[in-house]
Amino acid sequence: MALRIHFTADDLARITVTPRPDPMWELVNSLHTLQSRQTASEHAPWLRHVRKRLARSDLRGPIRLLTTLVPPRGDFPDFLTPPHQGGMEAARDLIRATPAARLRSEIASCTGRRKPPSTWLRRLAEGERGARQELDGAVLTYFRELLHPQLHLIDDVVHADRALHSRDVLAGGAERLLSTLSPSIRWEAPTLVADYPRDGDLHLGGRGITLVPSFFCTGRPVTLIDPELPPVLVYPASRRPGSADPLDGLPELLGRTRALALCALSSPCSTGELARRIGVSIGTASKHASVLRTAKLITSTRRGGEVVHALTPLGRELAQGQRGGSWCCAE
Repeated sequence: MALRIHFTADDLARITVTPRPDPMWELVNSLHTLQSRQTASEHAPWLRHVRKRLARSDLRGPIRLLTTLVPPRGDFPDFLTPPHQGGMEAARDLIRATPAARLRSEIASCTGRRKPPSTWLRRLAEGERGARQELDGAVLTYFRELLHPQLHLIDDVVHADRALHSRDVLAGGAERLLSTLSPSIRWEAPTLVADYPRDGDLHLGGRGITLVPSFFCTGRPVTLIDPELPPVLVYPASRRPGSADPLDGLPELLGRTRALALCALSSPCSTGELARRIGVSIGTASKHASVLRTAKLITSTRRGGEVVHALTPLGRELAQGQRGGSWCCAE
């Protein structure tokens, strides 16, 4: 079975990739991981962290509440993963503001084939203020206790994925990007075909699509149920050879984000573009570029109103892994 996402020329020009991990998609996908009988090796450190937290504090209540909405497999309500440009606070604001009619419709749609809903779920479906607050409290507690302490791990994988796919775009444009997202996703122009629990078609119709690399997404990608919502495809952050720990020993020398910056400069770009490639602010990208320039790993040249950075021969040698093996950006 497959999900077929149909692109037009306008859609290919309107593909975006989220600059950083999406907190609610990671939360929802981590709930699937938590309830799964099989553990992917890359999630084992996080699960050890969860077990330690559960031994020290009572998190079973929030987890039980959230798994009422997010089962081990199958549909969960779209309102849990709202489109936004901010972090967890922005996502929580949008979830709290979900209209009661949408709560009722999406909860009914997702729980219709399951056992009768709990009292709390019925209260939430009616938009009751207390139930909304309980959901918000569970989201905050789960994120603060189980995800936030591990954000460095999640960030590393997602930022490495962005660095890898930035090279795909530079090498072959949007179609090369779509061809290399995941082994479970293939590009059959003009359609993106993804392994999926059921057959379906999503016509973008010129709206474009937001691609969301996710640490906790494994195997099949995930999308929203409602085709009228802004199109999203959540896919497993790349585990290409060399990307499980894409930087090998270089972060000890440069720092992880700076090492990613060096990799991202495999083709010259401005400070703003460098910031987008590695998922940091322009100010942070500028600071990293300054350190790399001082180390004679890059050059920086002003062109009009922007500064363009490029690798020096030494920087390219390091980025391509010609000293001791590849450390990032595997072809």
